[in-house]
Amino acid sequence: MSKVIREGFAQFSKRQQEGVSLVTDAINQEDSEQKVYSEWLEKRLDRKRKLLYQELDLILRHKSEVLATPRYADIDVHYAFSGFVGYARASTRRDLSLGSSWAVVNLSLASLLKIWEEEHFQVKCDCGGTAYIYKFGGMPGSGASYASAFCPHCKQEIHNIRNRSPWKYYHIATDAFTAEVTRFVENFLDKWKIANEKYQENLKDEHRNPRTQPVNMLRGDAAPCCIETLIQELRLKEFGESTKEANHDS
Repeated sequence: MSKVIREGFAQFSKRQQEGVSLVTDAINQEDSEQKVYSEWLEKRLDRKRKLLYQELDLILRHKSEVLATPRYADIDVHYAFSGFVGYARASTRRDLSLGSSWAVVNLSLASLLKIWEEEHFQVKCDCGGTAYIYKFGGMPGSGASYASAFCPHCKQEIHNIRNRSPWKYYHIATDAFTAEVTRFVENFLDKWKIANEKYQENLKDEHRNPRTQPVNMLRGDAAPCCIETLIQELRLKEFGESTKEANHDS
């Protein structure tokens, strides 16, 4: 992004005479592209958020399968949940420094579903179903709080949910995300240990590739999945099951 540069009148006059621009076209272009990208990203996350909640009943019907399938359980849903108490914001996304590299840990679908298992994040809807709180806020001094929930049964939102402990909201959400980060770090360290062991074994081979390093032996998990793919696969699964039942009845 562009940087504010302060200069005296003499410097300003000399720069103007020599035709040297304080802000180059390249910087202006970078700022413009960053703005366009930010707007595009916000629209994309908003679309994902709406899709997740409109299909939440489908996801909940297959909750056990989602939790038992890593590529489903690890889906990034940091955009679908938020909360704060005073200036303390419940984290759903965190950058981790791994030496000279960075890794981003996001709130996963599995963690969000586990948060919603807590009674504090459930609300009885007028339709008779259970709605799930996706946003909360509160004041630490007064203990006042508010929240919003979504009902997967009637597809309605419930606002102004009050008289619940704001810190209980915060601690449940924070504990879930902390466990997410801990699991990521432990998983990474386990993989690095295995990669390093393979590297040490490789050193004993006289025909080894001299450029082979532990990082080249680091293996990732199964291919990641997105919320769109999950919903499509669950729909196809239900369609297949309904087709089998229809054929069986006939």
